[in-house]
Amino acid sequence: MKTLLLLAGLVILGATVPTPVPGPTYHAFCRTLWLFASTCEDVSTRLVQQIQAFNPLFGCEKCHYTLVSGTPLCINANHTSMDGLTRENLTFAFSGTVMAAGCRVTAQSSSLGFTSLLDDGLNYCNLYDLLSASGLAGGLGFMEMTNEWACLGYGLATCKV
Repeated sequence: MKTLLLLAGLVILGATVPTPVPGPTYHAFCRTLWLFASTCEDVSTRLVQQIQAFNPLFGCEKCHYTLVSGTPLCINANHTSMDGLTRENLTFAFSGTVMAAGCRVTAQSSSLGFTSLLDDGLNYCNLYDLLSASGLAGGLGFMEMTNEWACLGYGLATCKV
């Protein structure tokens, strides 16, 4: 009987012990939503082409983008600063819209390593520079949705393509 009570007490006690909550993340990031009146295949292809064009191995010495992987539904890339000290992960997820031949893109850039949360719009510019240089930002039906809560430093961003 004592063993049964002891086991019941341990189970109850174990159930009330709080589990550790992961600490805050100290990475600057930007999340944005883009809508296009083009197919996801077209948008994905143009973004991949621009990432490859912005790769220093292919002649762009000022640009430091590297394609990690690309599928019709998701693109993963990296951006490295000119001095090589900072690096960001970029992710683009594609899904169709109810509008015929439309595409919804969830884009994200996240700094790796410990950085200031206020990055002066670096992560936003990582995304926007690709969008602008590919010609997608000026396309018919393009719409962008983000704000300071979803994209730290968005209001301070001065992007240069």
